[in-house]
Amino acid sequence: MNKFIIPTPIYEEMILHGSANLPYEVCGLLAGFGSEVKSIWKLENERKSEKSFFVSKQVVEETLKYISERKEQVLAVYHSHPTTAPVPSSMDIHNHQEEEIKMVIISYKYKHPEMKCYQVINNGYMECPFFIKTP
Repeated sequence: MNKFIIPTPIYEEMILHGSANLPYEVCGLLAGFGSEVKSIWKLENERKSEKSFFVSKQVVEETLKYISERKEQVLAVYHSHPTTAPVPSSMDIHNHQEEEIKMVIISYKYKHPEMKCYQVINNGYMECPFFIKTP
């Protein structure tokens, strides 16, 4: 399995996206090629919830169109856990549609944000290695 590569500026943008919206969960898409992220697409959590997120179908489709126009693919869906560990909940697993798209979770439970990456397969998950790439 290839390591999932996230450039430092995109990693930092995800961390800031989550911390700026506490106590609510945030979500977004990471796009690029192969296993390397090239762009971040921050989405608004329309539910304004501490335990879940929702983005309308129209917003998702519009974002996917922009990603496609850049000739990129969605590599991962990221979201935050404001008060719990960065481990997929049963709802996270149930709502994750595409096995080939990774799930990235950023937890704000601890003093410093903690991020983990997962592959969701057959209603289960396994942790994936990832690498924060400095420019």
